[in-house]
Amino acid sequence: MKSGFFPWRIFWKFYLTLIVLLNLSFVAALFAATVLGDFSLADPRLPAIFGLFLIVTLGISALAAYRVAAPLKRVILKALRLAHKKRDLNIDESAKDEDLFEYQPGEYYELEQALDQIRRKMKKRRIQLAHEREESQALMSFLADAVVSVDCDERVKFFNSSFAKHFLSSEQIKTSNEGGPGLKLIDIFRDDEVLFKIRQVKKDGLVQTLQKRLSTKIDPTGRYFSIIITPLREEKTREIYASLVLFHDITEYHLAEQIRVEFVENASHELRTPLTSIKGFVTTALDDAQAGRFDLMSSFLKTISKNVDRLSVLVNDLLTISSLESSGVLNLENIEPQEITEEVMERLSPLASNKDIMMKATYNRGAFRGDYRLLDQVLTNLVGNAIKYIPTGGRIEILWSTDPGTDIVRLTVKDNGPGIAEEHLHRLFERFYRVDKARSRDVGGTGLGLAIVKHVVQSHGGQISVRSELGRGSEFIAHFPDRL
Repeated sequence: MKSGFFPWRIFWKFYLTLIVLLNLSFVAALFAATVLGDFSLADPRLPAIFGLFLIVTLGISALAAYRVAAPLKRVILKALRLAHKKRDLNIDESAKDEDLFEYQPGEYYELEQALDQIRRKMKKRRIQLAHEREESQALMSFLADAVVSVDCDERVKFFNSSFAKHFLSSEQIKTSNEGGPGLKLIDIFRDDEVLFKIRQVKKDGLVQTLQKRLSTKIDPTGRYFSIIITPLREEKTREIYASLVLFHDITEYHLAEQIRVEFVENASHELRTPLTSIKGFVTTALDDAQAGRFDLMSSFLKTISKNVDRLSVLVNDLLTISSLESSGVLNLENIEPQEITEEVMERLSPLASNKDIMMKATYNRGAFRGDYRLLDQVLTNLVGNAIKYIPTGGRIEILWSTDPGTDIVRLTVKDNGPGIAEEHLHRLFERFYRVDKARSRDVGGTGLGLAIVKHVVQSHGGQISVRSELGRGSEFIAHFPDRL
C-alpha cells in the first residue's frame, strides 16, 4: 500500500475550524480586556500581538488537525476496503492486507478492532457464499430438468443450461450473458396457461403444478412437461420476491403411457375378435348338434380351429416379447447366413409360390455368432411380412453383408411392394401398430412381428431401421455386432 492517501478533507475541516474558533476566542478576549481592564485597542503593540497569535494558532491548529486525522487514515482505509470502494484511493493492489490490518494502539484502537472483526466475518461469509454459489451453479448445470427464476415483474433472474437449450434462442442467451436487460417471460413463453399459473403463484403464494405440451428449440413439434412453480420469499418479511419454475420433461413417460394404453386396447381387441368368433360358432354347432343337423359341422370346426390357431400365435408372440424384455439372455452359437436363410426360405416357399413371388438371397458375409432361434424369428418375420403384403409376381431380396471398416453384421430384406407412407415409419415397430388395420387382419398376423424383430435385434446390441416410399417398396435393415 502506498502512503499517498491521507484524509485531507477531515484535516482541512478540523484545521480551519480550530483557526476560526481560536481567533474568535482571541478577539473576544481582547474586547473583554478593553471592557474589564485598561487595555486599549489603539495600543501600538496590538498588530504584533495579533500576528504572533495567528502564527501560533496556525501551528497549533495544524498539529491538532494532524493528530485527529492521522489515526483516522487506517480506520477509513479499513472501512473503504470492507465496502470495496478503492477507486478513489491510491492503493497498491499487490500490497498485503496484513500491512493494513496489523494492530497499532491508538485513539481509535477499539474501532479498528471492531472493523477487523467485521472484516473477518465478512470474508468468511463471502467464501461460504462463493462455495454455495459454485455448488448451486454446478447442480443447476447438470440438472436435466429446466429451471428458471422469475421476479415479480416477470423478468428472468436465473436459468440453467437445460432451460436455455429448450427455450432460449442464441440471441437471447448472448444478451443475457452480456448483462443486457433482463429477459421478459412473455418473450419466451406465449402459452397463456403457463403465464397464468406463474401470476397465480405471485398472487396466492401457493405452489402451482400443471402438465403441458410446449414447443422447444430442440423439438418444435412439442414436448410434454410437468411444470412446478414455487414462490420464493424474503426470510424475515415472508414477502414473495420471485418464483422458481421447474420443467420436468415427461415426454418419454407420456409416450410410454400412451403405448401402454394402446397396447391394452389392441391386445383386448385382438383377443376378443377370435374369442367372439369361437363362442359364436361353438354355440351354433351345439344348436345344430341338438337338432341333428351335421352338414355344416365340419365348416364350423374349421373356423373354430383357425381362430384357436390365431389365439395361439398371438399368445406365443406376447410370451416371446415378454421373455425378450425380462431375460435378454442369448444362446450364442456360430451362424452361417446361408444356412439360416435357406431354412427360412424353404419354410416360407409355399406361401411365396401361391403368389408367384421370387425370393433371392446374396451372401457377402461369413459366419458370425448370435442366437440362432431368435435370428430365425427376425428373418421369418421380415420375409413373411414381405410375402403377405407385396402383390402377386413380386420380388424379395435378402442380403447379408458387413458394414465397411467394422464387424457389424448387416441384414437387408428388400421388396418391391406397395411401400409404406412416411408418417407410419416411426411407429412401425410398436406393438400392434398396423398401417392398414383391415388389410392386416385379412392377411393374418398378430401385429407383433416387427416388435419382436426390434427386441431381438436390440437384445443382440444392434438396431433396426426401415426405408420405404409409397409405390416403390420397402427395405428393412438390421445391424447387430458379431457376438464373439
